[in-house]
Amino acid sequence: MRAFRKAAAATAAAALLALGACSGEASQEQEKQDELEESVGSYVLEQAEEIPAGFIQDIQDKGFLTVGVKFDQPLIGQKNTATGKIEGIDAEIARLLTQYIFGEVVEEGDDATLKFVETTSQNRETYVNDGTVDVVIASYSMYPERLDSFDFAGPYFETGQNVMVAADNTDINSVADLAGKRVCIAEGSGSIGNLEAENPEADITPLADYAACAQALENGQTDAVSTDETILYGFTVDKPDAFRVLDSANIFTEEPYGIAMPFGETDARLFIDGMISEIIDNGDWQKAFDLTFGAAGMQTPAALPVPLNYEAK
Repeated sequence: MRAFRKAAAATAAAALLALGACSGEASQEQEKQDELEESVGSYVLEQAEEIPAGFIQDIQDKGFLTVGVKFDQPLIGQKNTATGKIEGIDAEIARLLTQYIFGEVVEEGDDATLKFVETTSQNRETYVNDGTVDVVIASYSMYPERLDSFDFAGPYFETGQNVMVAADNTDINSVADLAGKRVCIAEGSGSIGNLEAENPEADITPLADYAACAQALENGQTDAVSTDETILYGFTVDKPDAFRVLDSANIFTEEPYGIAMPFGETDARLFIDGMISEIIDNGDWQKAFDLTFGAAGMQTPAALPVPLNYEAK
């Protein structure tokens, strides 16, 4: 188990003792996770030597980091119903950022240094603006137009938009085949505009989130789902006999995932960019990948992300 998760794990373990019949399942899930973490190895990131004044210092003074993540996307951000843990690459990046700010990660109890808030494509902008969360780490692509409204550290992960269909679907094998087909995309997602530009003849039918889209696809209520390939791949991991993602040659966008915070927080953005660069250099990024996508059989990307460190607007 990772060194800086021990306090949270101890609290979670105590809570599990009171869950009765459910505790067996949770214990098995935790044992499986512990074995994976043991094989991957502990993170080595240490607390930052200097904390910038303003946004990051305020978070440290408050005593905890509040991160908006998705709870319904396997491998990205998903709440494990057996253990209550938030899993996925976004959750791991949140834990590393917490470690960088506080020097420890505690996820339970009064002394928690990290608090997760369920966030969707539809509300993540609102949550940043109204202070519901400090930052959003929720498969949030750093599109140039978004840099006019928010500060984004990163990217910390890069992917692209693709298409998922039913496993037995033989009619859709390219983005061009979506003409006249019903395609589900989460409300508020930039994937809607991307597909409109790539194939204007696709019949886009938005739903609340991608879990709902996947369910609609499984039920035959839509013909396809389109968004980042990483998100789609997560659904095929859970149900390989139900879904099929088109060949990666069909990827038609560049999706650099960033960490969103209020506009104008340049010092905070550069501080987090420094953390991202450090975890790429010290091997922690690879460990986060191995805990998530790597464990699902994905190959490490040929080129790791490089933070933009862009000039403030």
